[in-house]
Amino acid sequence: MSFRIGMLGGEPRLARCLSTAAALGGWNGGVAGSGQGIAAHAFRGSYIAVMAEAHMGADQHPVVDRLVAVVDCGAQINPNIVRQQIEGGLIFGMAAALGASTGFSRGLADARGFDTIALPRLADTPDITVEVIRSEEAPGGVSELGVPAVAPAIANALYASTGFRIRNLPLRPAP
Repeated sequence: MSFRIGMLGGEPRLARCLSTAAALGGWNGGVAGSGQGIAAHAFRGSYIAVMAEAHMGADQHPVVDRLVAVVDCGAQINPNIVRQQIEGGLIFGMAAALGASTGFSRGLADARGFDTIALPRLADTPDITVEVIRSEEAPGGVSELGVPAVAPAIANALYASTGFRIRNLPLRPAP
């Protein structure tokens, strides 16, 4: 996290998201064995930091235990809608990172409904905390904001948990 904040170069809103996510999540520096990872993203005038806690399950598939997200999207008209958008994006990003997707055959998606994409069900969803920072900045976008930082946060958490860096999606250990 300190490396990332040092590389921001004049993005105090993103730095605030990172430091707040670390504080809310009980960040211990991502030390070996901690299972904690953190990542950040800026998009359409909005900023997000995501801290993940994850480990490898008994079947050698990643298990996400907790996600903590902090968002600065400027002034919000309805903070509850912002929170819902971020929560949905976090779950969708986590699903994509862990392998929920459709294949393609002859240029067409194989999945014909959400039931065939293997999206996480409520029982598979980790504990999620979303903090929306009050701001008087111009409103930014939140529609996809929750998605991009999830996979790197989970990958960093898995690295801290296992000592092995996974560099491909879906996040699976090499055979």
